[in-house]
Amino acid sequence: MSSVPLSDIGGSAAPSAKFDNMGDSHSGVVLSSDKRVQTDPADGSVKTFKDGTPRPQWVFTIEEDNGESVSLWAKGGKFTVIKGSGESMLNAITSAVRAAGCQTIDSGAHLTVTHTGLGDAKPQPAKLFTAEYKPAAPGSVPVDDLYT
Repeated sequence: MSSVPLSDIGGSAAPSAKFDNMGDSHSGVVLSSDKRVQTDPADGSVKTFKDGTPRPQWVFTIEEDNGESVSLWAKGGKFTVIKGSGESMLNAITSAVRAAGCQTIDSGAHLTVTHTGLGDAKPQPAKLFTAEYKPAAPGSVPVDDLYT
């Protein structure tokens, strides 16, 4: 089992999860995580903060109950809620992990992300989210394997 410290808050070729409408939700077992830099969809250039530091994002790949894998592209940000509730996807996931009493996002854990609101951003409102995180069950070793 691999872990990602929240202080470092990865990806696959799985299709991106769609959150077209408030209430849309994706839930499943965490398969992988990948830290990446944000890029501009128009020209592929790296997005940066005012000081020139690249803006990070995390790609969490989950396997949903139907067996399909999707990627959650989680970016940070602070937004004033204009409709519904929630926060950036990255902040929502981080809050859920901490609420579960954890400091890492582990492969095998169960993650649910739901689009629950809109925030003040230009040129269009930012999608806001809530999340739930259930830690992976601890690994077990059959008693007979203790003596082999």
